[in-house]
Amino acid sequence: MLSRFVSLFLALAGFTPILQSILSYFWDAKGLRKYPSASAVAAVSPLWRIWHNVHFRHYAAVDDAHKRLGSHVRIAPNHVSVLDPRAPYDIYGHGANMLKEEWYDAGAGAHRNLADTRDKAEHQAKRKMMAHTFAAKTVSKFEPVLQEHVGALMAQLDHHIDSGTRANMRRLINYFTIDLFGQVLFGHKLGCLRRGNDNLVAESKAGRLYEAPFIQSLLDVTVINTVLGMVPGLLWLSRPLFKSHPYKRAGTDWENIVYYNTKERISKQVQEDDLFQRLLQDTKGHDLNLSMGEIVAECSAMMNAGTETTTAAMTNTIFLLFTHAEVLAQLREELDKAFPGDEIPTYEAASKLPYLRACIEESLRVRPASSMGLPRIVPPGGRVIAGQFIAEGVTVSVPTYSLLRNEKVFTDATRYQPDRWMTEDQEKKKEMMNSHLPFSTGPRACIGRNIAYFEQTVVIATIVKFMMAKLLTHLS
Repeated sequence: MLSRFVSLFLALAGFTPILQSILSYFWDAKGLRKYPSASAVAAVSPLWRIWHNVHFRHYAAVDDAHKRLGSHVRIAPNHVSVLDPRAPYDIYGHGANMLKEEWYDAGAGAHRNLADTRDKAEHQAKRKMMAHTFAAKTVSKFEPVLQEHVGALMAQLDHHIDSGTRANMRRLINYFTIDLFGQVLFGHKLGCLRRGNDNLVAESKAGRLYEAPFIQSLLDVTVINTVLGMVPGLLWLSRPLFKSHPYKRAGTDWENIVYYNTKERISKQVQEDDLFQRLLQDTKGHDLNLSMGEIVAECSAMMNAGTETTTAAMTNTIFLLFTHAEVLAQLREELDKAFPGDEIPTYEAASKLPYLRACIEESLRVRPASSMGLPRIVPPGGRVIAGQFIAEGVTVSVPTYSLLRNEKVFTDATRYQPDRWMTEDQEKKKEMMNSHLPFSTGPRACIGRNIAYFEQTVVIATIVKFMMAKLLTHLS
């Protein structure tokens, strides 16, 4: 099914504007021919990016291009990827004043959310509205909910170990993040871990109730929107053309899951100590009067970011610890000293453990949950980015995966070495932190980083302390 979609879209994206792209390449009004291209195709067509994206290796292809061609690489006719420690601040930093590219339009609905709005004023208003929602003080109030769901995750792992049955660790952690964030956001239980599946109730706009898979629905719509967004000039055509494609229908299922849970939460008509309440009232108790569409859009963005990326991050950390025995032993020693009892570690205590934090940071560096460069548009007048002038209207991005594995900054950059974050060389640590941007930087940086660390810290600490020895024995 995906192959048919790819074939049709490749023809649409590659050959409809091909003549215009070739003419633009030779006319070179923006002076882009001076930058080496990832391939001959990349210079005149988005096909190079689309091809690698549908094969889930876009980040690797861009990384390889930078290794071959240097810091500034043309990866599409009007897109320059910049790999340099200065680039994130030139492109995403405060004062950079670069708007998000039209790529974000592909996944946007009738109501924009904090993640996909491209308008600066709208983003500032939304960020101001939601800043307190993800503040460290607010997040820490959800400790009892986190403890409950971590206990449920441990119970599932114990069940698999005791019964000798196989368990998909990533799947279980995904169920955990759906359950946890669902309760933190909507104030009610979704029950994925208990049931052993991610089928959730969805409601169509016509009122039809049915069940749909949370994980696959989100994955499918993310895949198709990522690809369609790479040719933003054709969204007027590609959107109706692929409206009935299974991946787009999956997007409808995803929206209907969020819609049903939003309606359920609103029907309670009582104040709850959850994130949803922050969409209804501000910190002073004044009604925000958001429309149903606006609330659903924000909930969709939060459920997306609060489940999938956190799942990837935690799964990556567990995998890296399992495959690095010395690191695991050192972390277990730190945890045993800090938590001699049988209680699940609290975030307040676990967050103070330096080696645990180093293991998490190093995992985010080696295997970032989001690896693709975030596209921005150079504003009027052009900008100097990492020492080179780039004309206005050009799309630019910093390849996250490559930035976090930059050999000029990180020694043995491909190796998982948490000890690098324990250095007492403050200059070196500052240099690394300036390039360690798994949550991006600037005014559009991930607003949910506090809750991401909140989840990861307690889950990793608990699994390593109580389950890793059992898992090692079970798996061996």
